[in-house]
Amino acid sequence: MKLNIIAIGSLTKEYQNIYDSYLKKISFFASINLIQIKEIKNPNIDLKIEKETKLILEKIPKNSKVYYLSLSGKKVNSIQFSNLIDEDNITFIIGGSNGVDERCFINKISFSDLTFPHQLFRVMLVEQIYRSFTIKNNIEYHK
Repeated sequence: MKLNIIAIGSLTKEYQNIYDSYLKKISFFASINLIQIKEIKNPNIDLKIEKETKLILEKIPKNSKVYYLSLSGKKVNSIQFSNLIDEDNITFIIGGSNGVDERCFINKISFSDLTFPHQLFRVMLVEQIYRSFTIKNNIEYHK
């Protein structure tokens, strides 16, 4: 199974180490293709959002089922999230610090009403992907 993560920005070493530890665990079940897009520095927020959204849309693999991770998305718990990982070629999108043009995305999910730093959220996403595989494979991790 192949999963894609498209994310604006990069991780610091500390977050990268945690992210990599989850990738190693996930590798027994699936491969993760990370597509990082450099954050656009522009004082015009609307233009920044427009450009970053365009870059994200250009990077979505062909025929991929897409989930945009959004505060305004449908709230899911870990079991519901695990049910989303039901086919090959799924793409999860983490927008930039100012978000994206959400009109471009049909499937939006939310982990919480809370706002998280982008680097931490990327780690949270791979943790939930790993948790999903443990749920699906009856591996003691999720309680």
